[in-house]
Amino acid sequence: EFFARSSSALAYLSGARWRAGYHAFGGEASYRGNLMTHPLSFNPYLHTSQTFQLLVEALDHPAGLFPTFDLVPPPAADAGALFVPPPQEVAAVRRLVWQELGRAAGHRLILLNANASDLMPLRRWDGERYVELARRLLDTHGDVAILFTGAPSEAAAVEELVRRVGSPRCASMAGKTTLRQLLVLYQLAEVLVTNDSGPAHFATLTEIDVVVLFGPETPQLFAARSPRTHPQWARLACSPCINAFNDRNSSCRNNVCMQRLTVDQVFAEVCRLAEVRRTGQRDRFRLVA
Repeated sequence: EFFARSSSALAYLSGARWRAGYHAFGGEASYRGNLMTHPLSFNPYLHTSQTFQLLVEALDHPAGLFPTFDLVPPPAADAGALFVPPPQEVAAVRRLVWQELGRAAGHRLILLNANASDLMPLRRWDGERYVELARRLLDTHGDVAILFTGAPSEAAAVEELVRRVGSPRCASMAGKTTLRQLLVLYQLAEVLVTNDSGPAHFATLTEIDVVVLFGPETPQLFAARSPRTHPQWARLACSPCINAFNDRNSSCRNNVCMQRLTVDQVFAEVCRLAEVRRTGQRDRFRLVA
């Protein structure tokens, strides 16, 4: 994180001769002492990818100049790199999907990442909305199967969501894949719906379309710079309320910003993206035995 004290302490203890990091010059964020040789001033108007890239760029400049940094930031752009798994890994993940879905594994895949045990609850879209979204997608698209994803710690909560959906075309993969296998699963699916969390960024390494639900943070700074990322954000006056200057702590206890994102809105976006896949690349994303 931009002002995490632990990262600055580790940088100092590493013995590195040059250490670049963000510094709270005016007390606007967590004080980190004088542990950095290149103390940068944090610019909240830059995309996060630019913010971290500047830490690297800073090392080419004299340490004594900072916080002045006479450099035009490089543009925030899609890295363009794609994860291409070998055929044996694809086959292994297909077998996992068949184990969970049975006959429904031959259907087109849509993934839902409910993030049931998020450490930042304000970012969470209510689980009942994921259940309703899954039911509507299954009712509307007879050739679609739904897989819920998640970490091992989320498995029990995700299994409960799947039980409430109540369809043989819906199953849980939470805790049943490695991170690398999850990337393969993204390659096999058409659309992922998730809040602003790790999977929203991991998935951009693949060709899946990602519908990202933003609330207490803003896609203007945190959405992946990818043509396959499709942010949904209510743009309320109090959003975003989590930022680098408040240690990512908010006084809000009622995430209206996430509640304003309706099932109708997300359902329409998923259907739009699925239709593009259906008319353009459908066979490529269909699972085979």
